[in-house]
Amino acid sequence: MTLSERTKELLSNIDTLSGNTLQRSRDLAQLIELSSAFKREQALDDLAFHAKFVTKSFEVMKRIGREGEGYDKLFSEFSASVKKCQSLIGTLTEGVEGTVVSHYSETYCSAGERTMDNLMQLFHDLGWYKNFRIDTRHST
Repeated sequence: MTLSERTKELLSNIDTLSGNTLQRSRDLAQLIELSSAFKREQALDDLAFHAKFVTKSFEVMKRIGREGEGYDKLFSEFSASVKKCQSLIGTLTEGVEGTVVSHYSETYCSAGERTMDNLMQLFHDLGWYKNFRIDTRHST
């Protein structure tokens, strides 16, 4: 997939904001491009919102441990948000060429520990996308 100059510039700005810590920048760029091309910007914003929630919840769950107060409820919300994110990835890639759909389906929507690692890396990047959107909304 060829990226527009707008997407390349946006990704560069997000990477700079993150301190060059993006882990799945190619996939983030594709999702940005797809959201624009198919008029699915709201799906990308929703994905970023839930991704940031998942990332923060995961940090809290690690800190309090399985025996910690509220862990079970937080884990339930975490799991529901992960499923929502996977559904939104499906929405963003719907109607796109087969290789792109296959990549996102296999990398982020299949079962397995590696999938969760991939998702957490993408969620990290989506969190920076959300931060960038918040920063630019307030500066205009």
